[in-house]
Amino acid sequence: MVRTVLPPAGTVPGVEAIVSDGAGNDLLSLQNGFTTGCAAAPTSREVFDKVQAPGMTAPDGTKPVFGFAVESSSTRDFYGMGLRDPRYLQQGKGVTSGCGLLATGNGGLTTSVLFNDPAFPTRGAAKAWMATDQYAQLKALLISLKYA
Repeated sequence: MVRTVLPPAGTVPGVEAIVSDGAGNDLLSLQNGFTTGCAAAPTSREVFDKVQAPGMTAPDGTKPVFGFAVESSSTRDFYGMGLRDPRYLQQGKGVTSGCGLLATGNGGLTTSVLFNDPAFPTRGAAKAWMATDQYAQLKALLISLKYA
């Protein structure tokens, strides 16, 4: 199921689509037409999965990628899954923290799988989730997106 949400009048432009499962659990957010930027800082990142999104090209020619990764702060892990500019899916210590905003002709697009907080009790649990049908379906949906 998909529902759309418009921001309050007079705030930011754009529209958000929320994808839910059959039980009504929100799984994925897609925001298009938003013009807000990102703040970044050094982080440590482990990338679990990364693949080209063939139907997407940013106005500058950058090819977005699908990714599932974890970034670490001094106190906890933050999991992210969606389409990203490839520079925000570099693995290692001291890399630039993630930014989900992709440049588009009408501002920007963000895609983000909606996790509970905390998303996973361990990195092992996150990796085990990758073997589920839900992971495969969300990945396939994100990789299939096209922007014209």
